[in-house]
Amino acid sequence: MLKESELIMGLWKFSDKVPVDDLVALAQEWAKEDEKYLQLYVRKVSKDQYGIGFTYDAQGHDLKKFHDEYFYRVSDVLKRKFGNDLAGWDIASGVRVIK
Repeated sequence: MLKESELIMGLWKFSDKVPVDDLVALAQEWAKEDEKYLQLYVRKVSKDQYGIGFTYDAQGHDLKKFHDEYFYRVSDVLKRKFGNDLAGWDIASGVRVIK
């Protein structure tokens, strides 16, 4: 059985009103500012919506606490920037990486 990794992985979803170029620019900014992002990408999440997908390194931290701190910090920034155009998220820690 695979051990749970110390990663936070997920997807921030945005309404179709948010231009994909804005999301790409934001993901590029995050990549430059925070070395704990191991992976950042922008992809379609539904017919006309896009999202920012990520893998975030939580190694060496209390995973539950670090996950909650990450979620509240980033969701606050996104809610301030995009308001109701932050359409949702799917974020989890305790990931079991296969490959």
